[in-house]
Amino acid sequence: MSDVKLAMYANEHYDQCDAFILPEEQLQYSAYPTQVVSDALEDPDKFPVVIKNGEDVVGFFILHKNPPKTHRTDDKSILLRAFSIDARHQKQGYAKEAMLQLPDFVRANFPEMTAITLAVNKKNIAAKSLYFKTGFFDTLQSVSGPIGEQHILAYDMKKEP
Repeated sequence: MSDVKLAMYANEHYDQCDAFILPEEQLQYSAYPTQVVSDALEDPDKFPVVIKNGEDVVGFFILHKNPPKTHRTDDKSILLRAFSIDARHQKQGYAKEAMLQLPDFVRANFPEMTAITLAVNKKNIAAKSLYFKTGFFDTLQSVSGPIGEQHILAYDMKKEP
């Protein structure tokens, strides 16, 4: 997995993001990158990020500063949103590698942040398992989402890398 790296989204990534394939059952939990990237680029608090394997974009997510208070553990939390891996690259370890690299990526790009938070649907067992394996914990907070209850998970950036 040494060729896997996180990078801020740039226009050169659009075509690969536009070619994303997501299984129908995952669309209830996430969105195609090109469905959310234009909104993110217009919002100074949202930062689209690609997961690359070499030159290939295999995944995507958005980091959101100043998210709704319901989705953060403190004022210096950054929210992970719209996380997805292209179906052609799933089950190859890219999601786990990206999540393992995420704390250092946030430290490098947003050094003021003290936590990474995310909302995950309580029925999305695979995603919850991934997040727990990569250092996230359940904050015991939840919010109502478009398709049911969402658990708020967090990663403490203050702990040693």
